[in-house]
Amino acid sequence: MRSFASALLVVAAVLLAGTAACGAWLAQHVVSGPGFASLAQPLGEDQAFQAELSAAVADQAGQAATDGLPEGMASFVEPIVERIVSGIQQDPGYPDAWTATLENSHAETFDTGVPTLDIGPLLNLATAGIAGEMGTEAPDAGPRPIVVSNTDRSAELANLTRFAESWPLFTAAAALALLLGLLAARRRSTTLALAGLGAVALGVVLWLAAGALPGLAEGRLPANPVASTFISALAPRAAENFQGWLVPLMLGAGALAVVGLIFRLVAGSRRQVR
Repeated sequence: MRSFASALLVVAAVLLAGTAACGAWLAQHVVSGPGFASLAQPLGEDQAFQAELSAAVADQAGQAATDGLPEGMASFVEPIVERIVSGIQQDPGYPDAWTATLENSHAETFDTGVPTLDIGPLLNLATAGIAGEMGTEAPDAGPRPIVVSNTDRSAELANLTRFAESWPLFTAAAALALLLGLLAARRRSTTLALAGLGAVALGVVLWLAAGALPGLAEGRLPANPVASTFISALAPRAAENFQGWLVPLMLGAGALAVVGLIFRLVAGSRRQVR
């Protein structure tokens, strides 16, 4: 009975530790606005995504630049818009505008519950360049949301936030379950080693699950080309980041298993000496 209770507690500890790891990653890279911006920052150099994004920015920048102009003037403005937008990534203000785009998109998504990509900061950067070429004053674009999905995800995002913010509780529960499992065990060194090996095994499962994320995302892409390209580029980045997040945790679990095995060998050698 004692061994059975110990086994249950150790299994619970491993599962709770895995849950805590997932929650901590979500809290830092998804729920946190700056964390999400950091995760998605490399997409600013993704050529496929930037091509779609530039087309969307060019369309809205062209509309903003020609608003109020005589119809015949539009043909003179279009080459300026194309030139400015095509070189927007080389603009010194682009990194800040791209970061603001990601942070605004995150805030809009979590505030409204509708997944949104707000290109307003990039549009402001483009219209400022266009206005400089034309010698006019650049208008403030304000929020320019591109809806990723028309489905209201408020409930899912609220649940995700609660889950992510609960990771310290899961961590404490995992530590308590492991401690109780060790206290109930007949051979604590063996139990410690098995707990470490179990955590490594769970880490491998999570690693493989993360690797499947890009494929799952590809099957649920929205119709909007900017949004779909954004998700296609972000999913592999998120999977790779989460897998990297798991590595030190798996190494720590492996070290725990090694410590348990060492104690087990030492205890066995002492019995032989006696």
